[in-house]
Amino acid sequence: MPSCSAQPDRMLVMGRRSETSLRPPTDYRSYGDRKPYVVAESLAALGGPTGGVVSLPRHLDWSGHAEYDLSRPGRLASMYKVVLAEAGTVGDLNRWLNADLLLQLWPSLWLPPQLRRRWEETFPELAATQVDAA
Repeated sequence: MPSCSAQPDRMLVMGRRSETSLRPPTDYRSYGDRKPYVVAESLAALGGPTGGVVSLPRHLDWSGHAEYDLSRPGRLASMYKVVLAEAGTVGDLNRWLNADLLLQLWPSLWLPPQLRRRWEETFPELAATQVDAA
């Protein structure tokens, strides 16, 4: 069987080298760089629930596990991650996120770096919670 070791950027297709390069195009941008993350206009407007069981709408959470018991820290953090990553409007953010809880959770939320950067550029107080948590 022929080897691709001489030109690792070429694919072996049915014993022949493909002319398709495995390298991304020069103008390639990752999904995270292309995804239009929504950022709130104001932290004060984030008036979402602080307790109870929350059922997110399907456009935010289509996982089949869209119910979040906010008394369970892991589920609370999961809900915030989902809403931050999937919100399509500022209204989604205002309805489902709470400013005080967001500030409390921010240092521990595992978020795409692009999303985190956009929020911290808009709200420096979120970036400050990272320093305080260190």
